[in-house]
Amino acid sequence: MPSWFLSYNSHDLALMQRLQAALVQRDPAARIFFAPTSLQAGGFWLPELAKSIAEATAFVLVVGEKGLGPWQVMEYYEALDRRVKQHDFPVILVLLDGQSAPGLPFLRQLHWIVTADPASELSVAQILEAVAGGGTLPRQLWRHTAPYRGLAAMSEADSDFFFGRGRETVEVIRALEGAPDRLPVLLGNSGVGKSSLAQAGVLAALKRQAWPEGARAPSAWPQAFHDSRQWCFLTVRPGADPLKALVEAFLDIWQYAAADFERVKQQNGWIELLRDDKATLADLIEATARRRAELKQPMPPGFFLYVDQGEELYVRAEEGQRRRFSDLIARALPDPRLRIMMSMRSDFLGYLQSDEPLFRAREHIDVPPLRESQLREVITRPAQLLSARFESESLVDIITQRAAEDSMRDVGALPLLSYTLDDMWTQMMRGQDGILRLPAESFELGGVLVNRADNFLASRPDAEPALRRLLTLRLATVRDDGEPTRRRAPRSEFTQEEWRLVSDLADYPNRLLVTGTTSTGESYAEVAHEAIFRRWGRLREWIAAEREFLIWRSGLEAARRAWAATPQRSKRDALLMGFALSQARSWLQKRGADLPADDREFIEQSRKAARRRTLRTRLVMGGLALPIAAALMLVAYVVLRYAVREVVVVRIFMNQNVQPYVLTATAEHALKPMDTFRECATPPGTDYCPQMVVVPGGSFTMGSSEIKTYAAVSAAMEGVSADPLHPVSIAAPFAVSKYEVTFDEWDTSVAQGNCGRVEDYGYGRGQRPVIAVSFEGARCYVTWLAKVTGKPYRLLSEAEYEYAARAGSQTTFPWGDQVGSNNANCSNCGSRWDATQTAPVGSFPPNAFGLYDMVGNVSQWVEDCWHANYEGAPADGSPWVSGDCSKRVIRSGSFYYPSVVVQSAFRYWALPGTWGNNVGFRVARTLAGP
Repeated sequence: MPSWFLSYNSHDLALMQRLQAALVQRDPAARIFFAPTSLQAGGFWLPELAKSIAEATAFVLVVGEKGLGPWQVMEYYEALDRRVKQHDFPVILVLLDGQSAPGLPFLRQLHWIVTADPASELSVAQILEAVAGGGTLPRQLWRHTAPYRGLAAMSEADSDFFFGRGRETVEVIRALEGAPDRLPVLLGNSGVGKSSLAQAGVLAALKRQAWPEGARAPSAWPQAFHDSRQWCFLTVRPGADPLKALVEAFLDIWQYAAADFERVKQQNGWIELLRDDKATLADLIEATARRRAELKQPMPPGFFLYVDQGEELYVRAEEGQRRRFSDLIARALPDPRLRIMMSMRSDFLGYLQSDEPLFRAREHIDVPPLRESQLREVITRPAQLLSARFESESLVDIITQRAAEDSMRDVGALPLLSYTLDDMWTQMMRGQDGILRLPAESFELGGVLVNRADNFLASRPDAEPALRRLLTLRLATVRDDGEPTRRRAPRSEFTQEEWRLVSDLADYPNRLLVTGTTSTGESYAEVAHEAIFRRWGRLREWIAAEREFLIWRSGLEAARRAWAATPQRSKRDALLMGFALSQARSWLQKRGADLPADDREFIEQSRKAARRRTLRTRLVMGGLALPIAAALMLVAYVVLRYAVREVVVVRIFMNQNVQPYVLTATAEHALKPMDTFRECATPPGTDYCPQMVVVPGGSFTMGSSEIKTYAAVSAAMEGVSADPLHPVSIAAPFAVSKYEVTFDEWDTSVAQGNCGRVEDYGYGRGQRPVIAVSFEGARCYVTWLAKVTGKPYRLLSEAEYEYAARAGSQTTFPWGDQVGSNNANCSNCGSRWDATQTAPVGSFPPNAFGLYDMVGNVSQWVEDCWHANYEGAPADGSPWVSGDCSKRVIRSGSFYYPSVVVQSAFRYWALPGTWGNNVGFRVARTLAGP
């Protein structure tokens, strides 16, 4: 007997009653199942619902005026599951003419019926024909859906149009299968498609229980995932409150409505338990089992947790919550019921390396920029599937080639490409001819957002002050390294007028912002993509003017979140004190209107607590006359002690370990090119100061016309140019440290009371290059070295650095024009340290001057101030110390940059006070003339 399962939105009941009657009239013996309209949305399959689909002879998904209902999504997946097992099971889409096709995966593989009246005699006949196997796709499928997602990541519902990442999808699934107790971390630049790979690639494959089409994968689906279709899939974005985000993901599957008091109670209770280490992820899974039993629903056979945009842990979350979240994830990995995956921007790799629990458990998976052949798939295949076409093949070639260039140069290239394609699709729909057009000269990915921003201001010049305030004070934050990133701001921070501007900027044709609503119903806004911070010159100027305030405000927000998360008994100790409070009060007075109410209240609470402490102090001061005298004596003792230390300890070190080894004038004059010397003792197992190599004077051609062709690997590399090529003559020999300055050498300075201890990020100290040193720190070290030796130690100039790196060559790398294998440490240099950590100094062959690691391993500070190109650069090799000295030059490239950055001529900049886990330096010494 025929058995029909009609899947419909309960709001289209009248339409479905007519369709049911028409089907019964054509086939009176048929049994027709209506999905229950009273079931609570968001749950797992009730047994009778799954049973009805299993017994049906056909599944009809009806999309009417009210669009897709929440239960239809789950019904569709169940029908799709049966179709995968039973290929002849008819699954039919009936789409009301004028409605967009729903966002569901694999729709293009089904029978489609597009009709103005699904209950008409003709439509019913088409449905019966489709059930009998005669259904087809519409000839002009492009009229009913859009395949490009603009700046948004693709989800599993978009898997029909997800191309170019088959290999990576297989790699991730293999990692999940082969190491279930590890954490696959998808690392790549912003905009390479990490979230799309995770959702439209990996999650879609697991939900379909099949490898991606066309991927080179084993024919058999992994046995470990034999029931992955029935798993519970959870996606978490850490945001500012990662524990809350984690709990909310589980609350959604526990079927509590957003406004339900019980949901709020459960949320607060679980956050507290997780924060205080009284609950784990295993407890949340057990609670899910109990909740399922209450709802008379089966427990899913497995759980999959995807942590999207993992970098938010390090840039937005309060430190205590971040540590707790990381610990929860790491401890849950061995649980056989659970698989976990994370995606993260590669510029946060250093933060991950410092996150011991996650770094120890991570399985590193690179997500490189798409290559030209992959980009061609991304561009052309979705249009082909929907029977649309590009105006000409040459247009496809231009878009593909420029996208390939920008994917190497611009970290946001892929979403901006999709953004452009989505615009082309919108224009095509207006023309209704199925042809995608775009003037070739207008295709420039990085300019898409800039053009929209400029057009918006041109049409509304009066909105500039409001837009400036919105993009800087509401939607931007600045990290300690001075780089702006986007900030998600809740609706409560905006005035009514500001929110109206937000809405305008989020709508077509502006699309500079995105707005959304969290699961608790809170609206928010954020910039559509961080590329606007790099590419829009006007915004960069606005940010620069507010940089000091934004950096301070980011720190204040972190402190306030830490205070809010502190147990009540300890809250007083988490308030602002001392200089931090004075600074906050000063900013409050100057910029109080630019601070959210929560931050202003936090400062006020800190002020009141400080006043209470002052009053208590005054009450006891009357009895402290004698103790004060004692305190003054103690201060005198400390001062005397440090003076003695300088005279006795430091002088003894200099007299014993430095002065006997300093070159005499005769020895210095006798030095020849390639000679080495060290002006300190070398006790077994350590070095007190760098070994130096004499570099001969000479001339070379500085720069490279190819550098600007390559990508901005970070914002500091945007607009990098090594033009124009120009001759440089270095008249006299000088000495350069044979290796980068090591931890042994740096720590010797620290032990003598100079500079400060720096972290090694777990890479190791000793003969590893020192890292986490700012330009100011490098200056501190060479000043100390010059003081203890009495000799002119200094940083290299930029010209000296390139001259020493090239060592007489004019090739791309010191050893030749190809990167080769195991010549240096970079992300693709073929060494065992690539993209993971620093290598011990001297691990690779030296160049022709006998210098090691002049490119790769760690980026290295030089003395010069930053200039965007070499127009007017000194020709004598001296440092260029005029111009923009708020930025300082860095050379070499490091272990996690690609080979294009470790060329002999590559250069970029950083702020003098910043540091990173891949930045160090080496020293130079001026030699006395003959």
